[in-house]
Amino acid sequence: MTAGAPAALGYAAPLRAVDRIEVLSEGAETRFTLYKTVNPEDPYMAGHFPGLTLLPAVFVLEALRQAVTTLVGADEPLNLLEVRSGRWLAPMRGGDEIRLDVTVACAGAGRRRVTAQGYRQDGTPVAAVKATLGDREAVLAATPPQGAAPPVADGPPGPDYTGVLGLLPVRHPMLMVDRVESLDPGRRVTVAKAVSGSEPCYRGMADGLPLSRYMYPRSLMLESFGQASVVLWLSTGTAEGVPVAAAFRDCRFFGEVRPGAVLRHVSRIDRLMANNVFVSGQTWDGDRCVMTVGALVGSSRPRERVDRAKTAAT
Repeated sequence: MTAGAPAALGYAAPLRAVDRIEVLSEGAETRFTLYKTVNPEDPYMAGHFPGLTLLPAVFVLEALRQAVTTLVGADEPLNLLEVRSGRWLAPMRGGDEIRLDVTVACAGAGRRRVTAQGYRQDGTPVAAVKATLGDREAVLAATPPQGAAPPVADGPPGPDYTGVLGLLPVRHPMLMVDRVESLDPGRRVTVAKAVSGSEPCYRGMADGLPLSRYMYPRSLMLESFGQASVVLWLSTGTAEGVPVAAAFRDCRFFGEVRPGAVLRHVSRIDRLMANNVFVSGQTWDGDRCVMTVGALVGSSRPRERVDRAKTAAT
């Protein structure tokens, strides 16, 4: 069975992340393939590596969320509960058609376990993901870890907004670092990100929708944490080339974040290697922990490895 892209989403999303879906089998496990062509005209894309169109790794997670929500036919959208592991193996550039081969199985009340393998149209593997999606009851039931305290910006301040612009290869509306509250170079950073109702993820939403539909996409929350981590990594002076997400592991989400929230990411470097960094941390909305990141691996790749135009010219 073949289905088109999800209908009018009716919930906050960074972009329409699915072009079409082909259902292969249904039953205890559902197997399907989804397709998405990387389009530089999509919301957020113009600000992601200006001059070099790359699909953000987190938008693969968004595609899985949208596709499974469509197939389930739920009144409320599903949301990420956990990214058990995610590996990004090759760049997804403008014009590439990305195929995700997906298996979904029930994982308890309101929860679905998802595995996916992603490929470019030339057969190059681009992603491998294991995640758990949940309905709203499962989202509200998720309990953050006990004993953690909200962050205190007790270190020296980091770069101001113009300094952040000079560091990060992203621009509006993809720039998701508003303020660096404290920076201990090479060790820890605390970053603030304000969630505004004017962001593109809320564009086109109809009047009269319930407040639950305005939940800030967890894919964007993870992207913002990643950008905070890049600020920290760049403070070491070891990153060269294009910084990209290479892997996520043990990322968990709690509660709902809505417009008006100010997220505070705390990212710590656990290990630093040549062209790679391993970080972990938490994200807070006030005194609520709303995300924990067990590990995020960043990789610095030469621009010619990710820029098709430069590769073709050499």
